[in-house]
Amino acid sequence: MHVDQGLLEVAALLAVVAFCLVAICARLGIPALVGFLLSGILIGPFGLGLIAEGATLTLIGEVGVILLLFALGLEFSLDKLTSLRRLIFGLGLAQVLVTGGLVTTGLLIFTEIPPPATILIAGAVAMSSTALCLKILGGSGALGTPHGRVGIAVLLFQDLAAVGFLVFHDVIAAAGAVESTHDVLKMAGGTGALVAALFIARSTLQRLAGWVANQREAELAQLLALAVALLAATIALVAGLSPALGAFAAGMMIAEGDARQFVEREIRPFRDLFVGVFFIGIGTQLHIGAVWSTWPMILCWLFVLMGAKFALVLVLTRMFGEQLETALRAGAILAHGGEFGLMLISVSTASGLLQAKVADPLFLALGLSILIGALVIRRAA
Repeated sequence: MHVDQGLLEVAALLAVVAFCLVAICARLGIPALVGFLLSGILIGPFGLGLIAEGATLTLIGEVGVILLLFALGLEFSLDKLTSLRRLIFGLGLAQVLVTGGLVTTGLLIFTEIPPPATILIAGAVAMSSTALCLKILGGSGALGTPHGRVGIAVLLFQDLAAVGFLVFHDVIAAAGAVESTHDVLKMAGGTGALVAALFIARSTLQRLAGWVANQREAELAQLLALAVALLAATIALVAGLSPALGAFAAGMMIAEGDARQFVEREIRPFRDLFVGVFFIGIGTQLHIGAVWSTWPMILCWLFVLMGAKFALVLVLTRMFGEQLETALRAGAILAHGGEFGLMLISVSTASGLLQAKVADPLFLALGLSILIGALVIRRAA
């Protein structure tokens, strides 16, 4: 058997460093995701330089995020999701619009950043980390609590909004009205196609999941989850939608049947490992050395992401009739940046819509807010 020695050395090093840091975090009562993030920072190209490129890690980790959203779908049947529609399309919409509107207005008044770029920045700031929140809320049994329901509802709308911001980026980057119309029609058609496909396959998926549960074979449950989640994610991606949302919808279809608990239990171990790899990939992209040269801007963005966002979610949640304690906890849970925000800043920089001097401090602030947010969410949950 031929094995690439360099790849094997990197994998071994990654496993050892991640194990040590996650073990230290566990000993200190800190969420494991902090250990994964620190592992990426330490061995990535901007740390010790032991891993030159984090793209492969991020790709593997994205499978974990897809599985995480699939597992979330198992928690939310169609009836439960319908009961949350006021929070998803009311509070979630308000959070994205108000956060985005305030950030855009502030940038237009106090900076010379072009209007399209300010909208992209606002979209990045409005997002929170679905993967981080689900991992910690699920691990602490808080998904069914009032603040957990509020947080999940807002995160679901943010995932929907992220698709819109990415389409907006593509339209601006292409700079053409034809592309704009085409993308909007594609997204609308894709949404309809995905919903239709999942409803047609609903009974088949439930029967298949029931058969797998009756076999009591963990490997079958894991393969079913992987196949269904990745297939739904692929269909969503082809349709111009978020792959994670496709996986979430597929999980909801299976949640209507009786095999939900067995499938969810069996996929948890390798799902969590893949999510950990995703956060290692994020860590490899954080240029911590740049903190010293751009720290005023980083602190400014951290205040917006964690301070202003907390206050905004608190006020909006109270306006939607939730208790003060629920609003406080929801604000703390959502007061950080997210993986979609990192992605939006990354693609905007690559396409030239954002200058590096503007994007770098925000990218770092988003990453640092995820790191700090992991600690805050644990306390809030």
